Amino acid sequence: MNSLSEPFTALSLTDSNQAWIDAAGVSLRYVLDGCDTAEPVVLIHELGGSVVSWDAIAPALQTSHRVLRYDQRGQGESEKVRARFSLADQTDDLRTLLDAVAPARRWWLVAAAAGAAIAVDYATKYPARVAGIVMCAPALDVDMSRRDYLRERAERARRDGMRAIVDGTLAQSWPPVLRDDPQAFERYRARLLANDPVGYALANDALADLDLSAQLPALRCPCLLLAGEHDLQRPPARVAAQAARIPDSVFATVPAGHLMAVQRPADVLAKIHAFIDGDRP
Repeated sequence: MNSLSEPFTALSLTDSNQAWIDAAGVSLRYVLDGCDTAEPVVLIHELGGSVVSWDAIAPALQTSHRVLRYDQRGQGESEKVRARFSLADQTDDLRTLLDAVAPARRWWLVAAAAGAAIAVDYATKYPARVAGIVMCAPALDVDMSRRDYLRERAERARRDGMRAIVDGTLAQSWPPVLRDDPQAFERYRARLLANDPVGYALANDALADLDLSAQLPALRCPCLLLAGEHDLQRPPARVAAQAARIPDSVFATVPAGHLMAVQRPADVLAKIHAFIDGDRP
């Protein structure tokens, strides 16, 4: 295990670099590892994801960066909450965690799908703490038809469990054209089924209320927005339109769907490395 050097000594970690922190009365699981030779990176997973969503990305980043992963409230191995929460609560969870782990550092925020909303909200509230953002298939706003779908999916998950919504969800986020690795698809499907249905439903409810369009022009840090060429939920044209609202942002595509860090990790990792290490396209 890599030893923790300053300023990464605020919390006591387990032998596997896995630990929990109480954030505003909610227990959050996190994993911290890597080399402290460059600005640290926090990986923010998608709705229904966990620290495992970044398993194919984190090890390579850890060769030159301290890398923090965490499970959002209600998901993964974080506390299974029962009260409604908002994007502001999720952003405050991230602030509490980063303040505890490295209070004096600027972070790269690498975020997937709905996790990108947390990254954008954090960056607009605490710009001095952010080195830049990489957004993978960012979900930053929700139109009316999608809002109704998210709320209906939340209710079905609460009532009937994750099996009632898993295949319909994956039909959109992991279309058949990308299922060339059946084992990878089945592993992700199994992890999605293992979600707490109420926590998943509450995260859907929080996403349904999103609209960060007005915040995008205020971003002043380097921003890379990645779109999946096969993303049925956030197609390239929509992500490109969001990038156009952010001053000096970079837009690129990868041959993936909505869950690009799991579906095409090598392509995503190459884009992340090039951007955060300074050789930006």
